[in-house]
Amino acid sequence: MRLGHATVLAGKAIQISNTGVGLLMDRTIREGETALVRVDAYVSGNPVRLQARTSVVCCTCVGMDGFRISLRFQELDEDAQNAVEAMLRAR
Repeated sequence: MRLGHATVLAGKAIQISNTGVGLLMDRTIREGETALVRVDAYVSGNPVRLQARTSVVCCTCVGMDGFRISLRFQELDEDAQNAVEAMLRAR
């Protein structure tokens, strides 16, 4: 996840849907903040990369695991939409 022009954060994608993605991270992020998110996955042995502009909908502390960050996609280009569809089919 990239916040602004310089801050890059790593996390773990724990949920994905047609409208957004849930991440587990070690720090909090303000609701309403915008971010560029990238999710790398393997679907049927093939690499799939989702990259999309998002906004933070919710940030919740989940104990020792860190923070669950719920992100809503702002716009998905064709490549991003194809990546989401591939990840959803793999579930």
